[in-house]
Amino acid sequence: MARTSVASFQVTPIVPGHGRPTPPRGLDAIEKRIWRDVVDALPDHRLDPAGQLILRRLVAQAAIAERREARLRQLRAQGSIDEEEQIDALAALHSVTAKTVAYLLTQLRATPRSRMVARTAGPLVEQAPTTRPWDIKARVQSPAATH
Repeated sequence: MARTSVASFQVTPIVPGHGRPTPPRGLDAIEKRIWRDVVDALPDHRLDPAGQLILRRLVAQAAIAERREARLRQLRAQGSIDEEEQIDALAALHSVTAKTVAYLLTQLRATPRSRMVARTAGPLVEQAPTTRPWDIKARVQSPAATH
């Protein structure tokens, strides 16, 4: 039997996504920009169809947050005391939206913190065995041990 050369093997990576997805139809200009920014921040092939659903919700929330930020700046620039309640209400809504955006970014593992190993995992990693399964050799029992 002839040996197969290593060069003849074709490695096909198993990845969930298909490259870098383009923004879907129906998104406005702000949402498309956010989509591209997030996709560019992720490794290739990270976004499978389920990830793209999360990303679609993320860009909608991020666009809402940007519009609320612009409105807050506009209200503060006017400096009217009559609009203080409106500013406070809009700031509270913006806070909720910003937390949603941060959560969805974490779910996509698009933030540096979401890619870090938790502190609690440190001791567990140190307790992991140093031998790999393929390094363990089968024990050969001596004839004296079988009696």
